[in-house]
Amino acid sequence: MKRALIFGVILASTAASSVDWVDLGKTADKEVQIFLDYDSVKRQNITVYGGASSFRSAKEKPKYISAIFQSTYINRNPLRKKGFYYSKEQWFISCEDQNYFVKARIVYGFKDEVMESWQSPKGTLSESDFSYAFPETLAGNNVETACGAIVLKEIDSTESYEEYLQKYIYDE
Repeated sequence: MKRALIFGVILASTAASSVDWVDLGKTADKEVQIFLDYDSVKRQNITVYGGASSFRSAKEKPKYISAIFQSTYINRNPLRKKGFYYSKEQWFISCEDQNYFVKARIVYGFKDEVMESWQSPKGTLSESDFSYAFPETLAGNNVETACGAIVLKEIDSTESYEEYLQKYIYDE
């Protein structure tokens, strides 16, 4: 529990310093508003066992990215009755496979106090730990947006589109 609270404080302070939240809209039932922390979207060198696509050469960019999503519970949401106001989750995402793994979650109350925190105890991940993000679902929208964000960031970090193609698409 102590480790989870320490992680919660670290995640909260990291997320609090980010100011580039992108509004992804509301869920179909209009009870949750979703945001992506654009600044948190980064490539991750994590090892995931269980498939040929997990193994990359040293030249290739990492397969996985991480992103932090915030879910704000709107008034009619039953979680509001428990005193929950919003939560933040760190996801590991494979844009190639359209799947994700939730690494950690923190739930905040109305005064920004931590109500619950959780971190996956898994030190080693396998492809079976990841969930498929079906299109036109909350998870599908989150994965699609985070994958779009990493492409935009990588294009922005290059001098030209041709350089981007050379650096990230072609093997040369």
